[in-house]
Amino acid sequence: MTDPDLTVGSVLTDDLREWLTATLRFPVLSVIAEDGSPSQSVMWFDLDSDEPDTILLNTKSGRAKDRWLRRDPRVSLCFEDGLRWVAFKGRVELDDDPARALELIRRLARRYEEDPARFDGQQRVGIRLRVEKVVRHD
Repeated sequence: MTDPDLTVGSVLTDDLREWLTATLRFPVLSVIAEDGSPSQSVMWFDLDSDEPDTILLNTKSGRAKDRWLRRDPRVSLCFEDGLRWVAFKGRVELDDDPARALELIRRLARRYEEDPARFDGQQRVGIRLRVEKVVRHD
């Protein structure tokens, strides 16, 4: 590797889990749009406490992101802190269960200090990113 600050791995290590949750972070999710180009959006996230290599996200049903993820589940999720950054690559699984998806967005809202009630009545989709590759720049 030509950059000594760059490392590549395949798991979400304990030190990374701690770094991700030490402060409130807003990662950028990249999905593959219908025309094959990348599409990015800032997201709320949480870590799955039961599955250590899974990152939880959420979107509204019917949005372009929802449609594009159903067509192609490959994504990248990037977190930055100045010149330090971590990118996770993997595939997502979508959870269409209305109760679980709504509970997840409420949980994310509480984590990000927003009012969970603002999502009442919405149709949501849970997004589970299974981390396959980790690229770090420390």
